[in-house]
Amino acid sequence: MQIALLLIIIATAVFVGFASKKFYDKPQIVNFSIALLMILIVIQTLLMQPITTLGYTAIAFCSIAFIIQLILGIRNSRTSGNVQA
Repeated sequence: MQIALLLIIIATAVFVGFASKKFYDKPQIVNFSIALLMILIVIQTLLMQPITTLGYTAIAFCSIAFIIQLILGIRNSRTSGNVQA
C-alpha cells in the first residue's frame, strides 16, 4: 500500500510538471492535478506512524492548498468557456 501510494504520488507530480507545460491554456487541469497531489500527500502523511509536529504541519498546509487549488480549478473551469480578447 505504501509503495503503491508513493508511486502514485510520483506519477502525479510528473503529470503536474507535464500539464503545466502542455496544458498552459487549460489551467483547470493543472489546478485539479495539483489538488490531487496535495490530497495524496495528506493521505501519505496520515499513514505515517508516529506523526510528528512536522507531519501535522504538512497535513495542515497541504489541506489548505488542496482547498485553494480545488476552488481555483472550479473557477477556471467555469470561466474557460468565456474567452475574452
